Amino acid sequence: MPDFVRIVPTFADPPKLLRDGDVSILVHRDTGIEYRLNATAATMWDGLREPTTVAALTERLTRQFDVPADECRATVEQFVERMCELGFVDVDHDGSESAALRRRYLGLLKRALVNLIYPEHELRPDELQANVAADDRVLRDIRYARPDDFETLVACKRDGRNFRQRVTRFSHTMIGLRRLENIEWCAGRIFADGIQGDFAEAGVCQGGAAIFMRALQVAYGQAERRTWLADSFQGLPIPTDPADEGYDLSEARQPWLACDLRAVQDNFRTYELLSENVRFLTGWFSETLPDAPIEQLALLRIDADLYESTRDVLVSLYDKVSPGGFVIVDDYHAFKPCRLAVDEFREARGIDAPLTRVDWTAVYWRKRD
Repeated sequence: MPDFVRIVPTFADPPKLLRDGDVSILVHRDTGIEYRLNATAATMWDGLREPTTVAALTERLTRQFDVPADECRATVEQFVERMCELGFVDVDHDGSESAALRRRYLGLLKRALVNLIYPEHELRPDELQANVAADDRVLRDIRYARPDDFETLVACKRDGRNFRQRVTRFSHTMIGLRRLENIEWCAGRIFADGIQGDFAEAGVCQGGAAIFMRALQVAYGQAERRTWLADSFQGLPIPTDPADEGYDLSEARQPWLACDLRAVQDNFRTYELLSENVRFLTGWFSETLPDAPIEQLALLRIDADLYESTRDVLVSLYDKVSPGGFVIVDDYHAFKPCRLAVDEFREARGIDAPLTRVDWTAVYWRKRD
């Protein structure tokens, strides 16, 4: 574990612990998820509210609880790793200028992909729809004219929720910052542990999450890995499986969930990330994935919504995920059919690796040997 630990920039004012008797509760600001901490963990969190080192945190814990330093360091490293996983802190792996620049690039890229750079632009068409003769000054100053809506929109972008029951229509990804941070954490573990294989996303919409996956490969000097994008590029299929009844998300009903191949490729070009190692699998999963020329995966991200589509991805690609690789499922808590497909597959295959919650909807697990 590297020595330098810093609070993630999202929490310029780190969240404070809430007390519940002898237990402390840490609330994630983007997701609202609560994490219960015992006295030891609460002490370590207090030490992480400002940039510090593993050595300094270990010394603090040793002094307060009077336990051997080597035992304390192991506890500190486990806690810091967990806080990194949850998105509360970040680790500077080598303290070099290049590492700092990489973090700044990836941080800016995340904000650009979810459109936290100009979020007020998304309120302007909303205002025009409500008031065709909207005052130019209101449109110009929309974030101040409608401050509550602006804050709600920004919060939705952070945790990947719909704004006013509508999907995010004016950004390159709908998944929000927290799920992008999860991809970054998984990729960091893959690179650090030398897990072999490409990255793949099944269900890409406008391509933002896959763009970020490719950016991580490039930024970490792993550009020889491929990034696979599997999608119909014409929206979701009309449901045919009984488990998907009532979940018609096809292009006719949800046009903002459909994005054609040319648009996704142009989005990659916008970020200067389109290359021969970005590969596209065009068509329904049941047709393209069984014989897809993918040999080995280190990261598989599934954003398929439906039971049948999720099952098709798992059946075709799970065995190609390397031991130590990660499987991320975007819609596990949001859509019952997706959750059913994952639970059935894991049970049938005897997969007991724990499902870890990312935010209000996404989960992931790490494949064991």
